[in-house]
Amino acid sequence: MILFIYICILVLNILAIFFTYRFLGEDSEKKEKWIFIIVGVAVMYMLVTAIYWLSTKDINLGEGASTAKNLITFAFVPVNAIVILPPLARSYNYAKIGKLGKDKLKNRAILLAVILLIILIIEYIYFKNIQTGILNIISSKG
Repeated sequence: MILFIYICILVLNILAIFFTYRFLGEDSEKKEKWIFIIVGVAVMYMLVTAIYWLSTKDINLGEGASTAKNLITFAFVPVNAIVILPPLARSYNYAKIGKLGKDKLKNRAILLAVILLIILIIEYIYFKNIQTGILNIISSKG
């Protein structure tokens, strides 16, 4: 079962990278595309890790905490990346080639930031609930 989860996470990461790469357009250099993707995924990873830490800082799961943290974090990073990075990449590409003004790019970036904030709030609640459920299962067995 754990292998299936890891394969799904790998597929999600590949999709996030592929979509972002394609949405950056053919006018961008490969180096620029890869920098955009690496920075975008790193930011997503830091945000999801911070949200996970904030949502579970008062919960002690013991030994299984690191495995649960890794699975949850690695599962949600590509989902967030798929939702945010391709539209941001498309807007960035359009602004770079002159199809989109700086004000519109700024407005789209703000909209995507608001969407990301809503997603992170939902994840905060979900992470807290799932960790509390795991803690209840652990305490009921012991």
